[in-house]
This record gives sequence, C-alpha cells and structure tokens, in this order.
Amino acid sequence: MTAMQAISELLDHIGFRRNGGADDSPVWELPVAPHVVNTSGGLQGGLIATLADIAAGTAALATRPNGGGVVTSDLSVRYFRAITDGAARAVTKIVHAGKRSIVVQVEVRSMPGDELAALATVNFATVEFNTGATES
Repeated sequence: MTAMQAISELLDHIGFRRNGGADDSPVWELPVAPHVVNTSGGLQGGLIATLADIAAGTAALATRPNGGGVVTSDLSVRYFRAITDGAARAVTKIVHAGKRSIVVQVEVRSMPGDELAALATVNFATVEFNTGATES
C-alpha cells in the first residue's frame, strides 16, 4: 500500500469527503458523527484544523506543475462557533502562489446553515519530488 492509499483510507474512515468545487477551489466536508465530536457535542477542533489543511493542500497542489508538491509550514485557525449537526464545509481561496510558498485561506462553514464556524490560513512550502533512481 502506498502512502497516498493509506492516507486516503484514513480520511475515508474518519468521514472526510470531497464534494464538488473546481480543482483550484476544492470543497471538502466532514459530517458530524459520534466518532468525531468532542465532549460538548461539536466537531473536534483538531479535525476542523485537519479539514482546513486537507482542503488547502488540495488547492495548493493544483497550482504546482507535475512533480511539484507542497508541505504545510504553518496553520492558523480561529474558531467562532461549534458545529453540532449537519457537516462542516471547507471552502478555499488561494491568497498567494509563488515559487517557494503558497498561502490559502479556508472558510469552514456549518451546513446546512452556512454560518462561518472557523477561519484558517494555511502556508505551504513548495517541494520538488525526486523522480530519479535512488542511491543504495
């Protein structure tokens, strides 16, 4: 199993799902379910941050040429309200896409009410994947 397959299986198990959106503005969701809520019944904050990181990473990768990748270098989340039913929806906007870094803003909204629940800024460092043979 590749690393991408393992990550995909983990995301599926938790409940993350891509739900429409253009490649440069992907929309990701996380439904409220018993295994993803905190003791107050709202989506766990770390999973909201993960949702923002996944959505932002998908958008950032769409700006990179083949063989180029990104790694999260900084993630900031401001939480405004709990999401206790329905789902969290993350909508992205590229703020900066340079040669060395990409900055993405993510609005996390409660669905179906479409209320702003969290706002994240995710900074990525760009990386090049080594596609050549490895040394022994």
